[in-house]
Amino acid sequence: MAQGDRIDLCIVGAGPAGIAAAERALARGLRVVLVEAGEFGGVAHNWGALPSQALAAAAERADHIRNARNLGLGTDEPRINFARINARIRAMIEDANATVSPEHLVGQGVEIVKGRARFTGPATIEVAGRSIKAPHFLLATGSRPILPDIPGRDGVPFFTPETIFELTRRPSHLIVVGAGATGLALAQAHLRLGAKVTVVEMLEPLAGEDSELVDIVLRRLRAEGLELRIHTGIVSIAGGNEQVALDIKAGPDEERIEGTHLLFATGREPDFEGLGLEAARVRMQGARPALARFGRTSNRRIFLVGDAAGHVGVHAARHSAELAVDAIAGSAGAEGLVPHVVDTSPAIARIGMTEPEARARFKDRFEIVRIALAQTDAALARAERHGHAKIILDDSGRVVGAGVVGPTASELVPVFALAIARKMTLSELGGLVVPYPSFAQIIPLAAAEYARGHPGAAFTGWRRLLKRLLP
Repeated sequence: MAQGDRIDLCIVGAGPAGIAAAERALARGLRVVLVEAGEFGGVAHNWGALPSQALAAAAERADHIRNARNLGLGTDEPRINFARINARIRAMIEDANATVSPEHLVGQGVEIVKGRARFTGPATIEVAGRSIKAPHFLLATGSRPILPDIPGRDGVPFFTPETIFELTRRPSHLIVVGAGATGLALAQAHLRLGAKVTVVEMLEPLAGEDSELVDIVLRRLRAEGLELRIHTGIVSIAGGNEQVALDIKAGPDEERIEGTHLLFATGREPDFEGLGLEAARVRMQGARPALARFGRTSNRRIFLVGDAAGHVGVHAARHSAELAVDAIAGSAGAEGLVPHVVDTSPAIARIGMTEPEARARFKDRFEIVRIALAQTDAALARAERHGHAKIILDDSGRVVGAGVVGPTASELVPVFALAIARKMTLSELGGLVVPYPSFAQIIPLAAAEYARGHPGAAFTGWRRLLKRLLP
């Protein structure tokens, strides 16, 4: 695209949301400029979700080796080589670069401008000495780690979730501050790779998640050897090279814990540094711009998507970006159901309403069906008994929400998403023929459990299904 050509959409940020937006815009026939100051693929690709999954995969293999006796095999403690793990992660990222590289995007028809963008007015940005004017802007600038203000913090070396992959030697004792989804996933990975790990959390671990599902994860983590300090504040930090000490306080009691490495996983905040949103006349609401539907800001030319808009997870970021582009192109559809996933082992995945949300909407006119994954033959065969499904139904038996904790949670939850979207009853969903043996057996098992308390449910469900299918 020549510099003088008309631009329909200027995207700032080439992470998952920005790239998804660019590809969607091209499919809608829009002329696109994509601005990026750093690495293409963003945090998720280079320092976040992708390397985290690779680290977790190595840790899971180590755990399988360590516990092979559960399957009747002889076991030895796995030999961990952090340098090789790190090298494999970097190589894997390089292999994945093909789909997020500037060359790939240029080949599709996206104009790339490298540099830091700054709004100079409501419809203009300046980047790399060039002024870009467009009818619409889409901001996909991502987020950055939040670092707690603790006395002594700046005097000790520490890691964030973006820098922890620089480790080439196994930490003897990793102290993780923060028991959210990222903190616990990284803590468990290092634990399984042979490090001693202590997690310190001021509040509840995995706050905001269903405590019923969280309890299963925490029991597993503690059984694996994780030391978890909750309702614990940090008074101060001290230390030096591979020597860190935290003075902590739980209630009136104070003590000191010592480790070799420190990781802060205390949340993220949107990254608007240097963007000049005030010049763009964007009204703020706390740390983020006030947003209307599809991420539109108070400046109707400007949309905010992805992590910067509070959409957690690559899949959620991409979805928000595609919806925003559809709105810009005048073909906006309904917002889809977005799964929420916690990548511990076992993982947590949920969709639709939570129990508190169902109680607020339906009062006592809803029902919960619970099934342990241990009831499936797949769990017995694979020696994977840690898991639980919680399905929320309205008073007509329709699925309105579901949460699964277990080894295949993220693969199971889309089935419940489809049921919610199609307004299916649990009885209708139970009519699915699932492979044997598989963890998907929880679906017919849950339907059978529901039918025991509702004798007419199976017939009603099939009648509804036939009515929908027949002309």
